[in-house]
Amino acid sequence: MGKKDSITKDYMGNPDRFADLFNGYCFHGSEVVLPSELRDMDSTSVVVPYGSDGATVPTQKNRDVLKVLTKTDGKAAYCILGVENQSEVHTAMPVKNMLYDAMTFANQISAAANSHKNNHDKASDDAEFLSGFFRSDKLLPVVTIVVHWGADEWDAPVSLQEMYQDDINDSLLQYSPDYHINLVSPAMMSDGELDIFKSDLREVLKFIKHSKDKKSIQDLVDKDPKYKSLNREAAQTISVCANVDFKIPEGEEQIDMCKAIEDMKEDARNEGRMETKSQIAMSMLRKNEPVEIIIEYTGLSDQQIQKLAQQI
Repeated sequence: MGKKDSITKDYMGNPDRFADLFNGYCFHGSEVVLPSELRDMDSTSVVVPYGSDGATVPTQKNRDVLKVLTKTDGKAAYCILGVENQSEVHTAMPVKNMLYDAMTFANQISAAANSHKNNHDKASDDAEFLSGFFRSDKLLPVVTIVVHWGADEWDAPVSLQEMYQDDINDSLLQYSPDYHINLVSPAMMSDGELDIFKSDLREVLKFIKHSKDKKSIQDLVDKDPKYKSLNREAAQTISVCANVDFKIPEGEEQIDMCKAIEDMKEDARNEGRMETKSQIAMSMLRKNEPVEIIIEYTGLSDQQIQKLAQQI
């Protein structure tokens, strides 16, 4: 697992952010899904591979984050919610997600069949006996949201039918199933639309959205006080997803993004000044200027100048 994948998975595994994502996307910001109602679920599914020549053996694949939403007493399962993190655009996402969701349903049927077998439940007829799924059994709905952690727009299909050939007869097409992905892609959302989120997911997605424009980023962090004290996990997610290499102090749980960006700029300025000093020193060395004069003129140490001299 890459660094981006690992960090975004840990970030979205937090119940508060997970609930906030679904409340914002599915319920327009109303707090319907509560963090206390979420239970972690085994995210391993058997997925039939696709896209590789000669691939015939099913493989195991972990969904990024999968949780069961409970209601009433906190024990009765109500719905299965999943998050798929995409640091890059995936051109076959409808098929990928459809496989995940289908296997989550298939796992529920297998679990029901195993439960009846272990409890020695008697099927009422051959249909129940063969499938292991009784007529009284019910499935939990599965809702998956794809979060795109990139600053570019999602320029790939968001539905299965978008992936079909263009010349398919419409009368035939209506009998072919479709599958739509639920997509959160910051580059395709306005700041107002991102304000629907209440956790620091809002700050992270906004930063990524504006990350291609340095002035826009500076305005964002200067005007929004929430960037003055951002959760460490949120700051780490911004750093890897927006490719912003700022320092996150060890042991600090709240990060001042304004200061982090200023420190990053100062480091860049210092690197630039050091590079200029090194160029001047190299020029003076080529002219056989005394080391003492070079030290006095550039401010570099004797050791630094000796290293430069070895490059000539």
